[in-house]
This record gives sequence, structure tokens and C-alpha cells, in this order.
Amino acid sequence: MDPDAPDQANATTARHSQAPIATLLAVGVGDEDRAQLQRLAGTAALELLEVGTYEEAADPYSCRPRDYIGRAVAFARANSRIEGVIGVEDFPPSLMVPAISRHLGLPGLDFTAAVRCEHKGWSRMLQQRLVPEATPRFALVDLDRPVDLEALGVGRPFWLKPIKSYLSYLGFRIADAPAYRQALAAAVEKLPPFLGSFLEMSADAHPPAELARGRQWMLAEELLGGIQCTLDGYVQGGEVTVLGVVDSLRFANKVSFKRFQYPSSLPIKVQEQMADIARKLMPGLGFDHGLFNIEFFWDPRRKAPMVIEVNNRLSMQFADLFEKVDGINTYRILMDLACGRRPDHGRRQGRYRAAASFVLRGFTDRLVLAIPSDEDIARVGREIPDTVVMIRAVPGMRLSELPQDSYSFRHGLINIGGRDLADMQAKLDRALAMLPFRFAE
Repeated sequence: MDPDAPDQANATTARHSQAPIATLLAVGVGDEDRAQLQRLAGTAALELLEVGTYEEAADPYSCRPRDYIGRAVAFARANSRIEGVIGVEDFPPSLMVPAISRHLGLPGLDFTAAVRCEHKGWSRMLQQRLVPEATPRFALVDLDRPVDLEALGVGRPFWLKPIKSYLSYLGFRIADAPAYRQALAAAVEKLPPFLGSFLEMSADAHPPAELARGRQWMLAEELLGGIQCTLDGYVQGGEVTVLGVVDSLRFANKVSFKRFQYPSSLPIKVQEQMADIARKLMPGLGFDHGLFNIEFFWDPRRKAPMVIEVNNRLSMQFADLFEKVDGINTYRILMDLACGRRPDHGRRQGRYRAAASFVLRGFTDRLVLAIPSDEDIARVGREIPDTVVMIRAVPGMRLSELPQDSYSFRHGLINIGGRDLADMQAKLDRALAMLPFRFAE
């Protein structure tokens, strides 16, 4: 434990553990998420009921959203104990949860507002109207009728990404026409099976006509610089509550993330600017009764922080960081909102002054020969208390088989709390020495 930990460590979480929890319909809630929710429920009764398998709900390639929603609604109507719907993952659960809640008349985010956040093209169009000072130059690219590079009007180099993605999948830094053509060719080949179910669902929100005429959209945006961070918060009853800002630090390639650190080192004035943008943007999107996070770039040469994207869900990777520093895990807030309750939380009531999520990644595709055992991970937990190890690699697979950005290969995450970065880095080095990975080039 951090020797500088306050006496009221985890006071908020402990207070929450006695509150009654409901029976919830779980949509794409994996084993790690389920364990997290059960731990935070404490001694209270929490029952998570699900329809079908995790893959049926959470895999964008195999999920059939309308079929799943129909089965989930029928199941919930036959089970009168269900008081709310909960999901953790990005699409499909992030859109299916509000769709199911709407059909059942249960507390939840408005479905159209969810699509406005997730459809990067539509979201940019609304951001330009609501917070123009925080919106970068952008252009929509229809893969069926792509415009010439010079006609985009976003400058060079620029960033090209799908209108729906995660972990920077099919995101490219474009410097010239050959790179642009190569990126478009990769998107034409790989994007349709990923994007199909998303477009099927988003059509129910009736996006603007200029988006409805095309199906395979990419988004070209001016390249932003500065410090990247993520503001997490929630909206309930029209009131926007900001939980905190997490800094996002990258490797030298300026694409792949190295670690995420909380609290942010950015000036308080800048963090307040971000909060003001969130208070204008989220209600303008029609967002209410849900967790959100907004990714920003702050460049002191600009008048305002610039919005990278808006996500209509909690930052799963950061939930533990808030608990370490503030004493409230955002999974608990997710449960409260699903049950229609007002979340109760404070600030700086956790065990540590700082927390970070370190990303384990390399820059070559490798075959996974061996990963740390459960005992290896348990040893880390015993010797470095409150450290969370999340292994993503599986023996026998190539790292490229996992969801990855376009430039590196992630195989795990380690969340650590400490006094400062030096303290956390020392703990990370100790943890890595106890976690034997083996790869073949």
C-alpha cells in the first residue's frame, strides 16, 4: 500500500457496498467485467442474467443486433425481476443496451444519442455546430466514391479512420497520395464485415441524408498535436458530472499508447475548458442517463482543447485508476445508472496519489509461445498490492489476431497505483520480472 494513502482509503467504495443492487440484464459482459461488478456489489445481491453467449453480443463480426435485441427483449419481458440493462463493451453492446432499454421502458441512454456519439461522421457534424472552437477540420470519404486527396481540405499529413472503429483499427496517418490509396484499399478489403452490423443499427437512428446515401464511410481529419487525454463523466437528469481527466502517453510513433495516467498533469484551467466543452456538447447530442468519455488533444498554440472523439460508455481500462485515486470505480456508477439510482462518489478518497495503466506491446507481429500463469499473476498481486494484470495474448496465436492499431501489437495491460510516476515505474519493472511471456519472431 502507498504509505501516503489517506486514512479514508476506499471510503466511497466501502459505503457503496452496502447499497442494494438489482437484477440486471447483461449484454456482452465478459468474465473480467462480471468479476469487477460482483466485487463492487460487495455483500449486496447482484444478479446478472444474459441472453446467448458473450460472442453473440460482443463480437461485431458475428453479432446479429436485431435478432439479439428481439431475443433479449422477449427474455426480459418473461422475467419480471429485471430492473435494468447493463453493458460494458464498445459496439455492439454500446448500441444494443440503449435499444433494449428503450423497448422495455427501463432507465437508459437514448438510442439516437448513442448513435450520434458512435458514428464518427455524424458526431463530427454535430460537434462542428455545438462546439466549433473544439472541432478539427474534417471531411467524409465514401469508399464507393472516394475524392482526391487534394480535395479533402484537411491539410497534410492527416488522419484517416473509419466512421466506426476501436483501438485505432484501420486508422492511418496519411502523408501523400500513395499512402492514401493504400489506406483506402485496405479499408475496402477489411471494413465491410466489421461495419455491417453497425450500419444496420445506426440506420434506425435516421442519420442525416448526406450520410445515408453512402455506406462505407471513412473520416479524414487534420492531424492534431499536443497532449492527448480523456475526460470521463456521466449525465443524469440533464446534469453533466465530470469525474476526471486521464493523460494518454504515446510511443515515439505518435500512434500507439504507452500508458494512461491519472490524475492529469494538464493545467487546471485547461481541464476546466474541457469540462465546459463537455457541458455544452453532451446535452446538445441529446445524451442523458449514461457514462461517457471524450478524448481530447490540448495544444497550447490553440485557443481550445480539440475533441478527438466522443464515446458513449465508460473507459473500462480507466475504471480501476479512478478507484485507486478517488475511491470510486466507474463500474459502480454504471450499476447505479442501470438501476436508475443517482451515483454517490467523491474525489481523492482512494489509496494512492496517482495511478497508471501501462500497455504491454511490441512493434513486430509475433507468435505467442507462453503467457504468465494464474500463480504468476497472483504473486504480483501479493507482492505489489492493488496491481491489476490483464493478459490479452493466448498461446498459439499470432499477436495480429488480436484487435490492434495499425502500427503495433498489444498483448496485455498492467494497472498500478503509487505516489508518483517514478514509484509506479519501479513497481512495473518488478511486476514484469514476475510475468514470463515468451514469443517467437
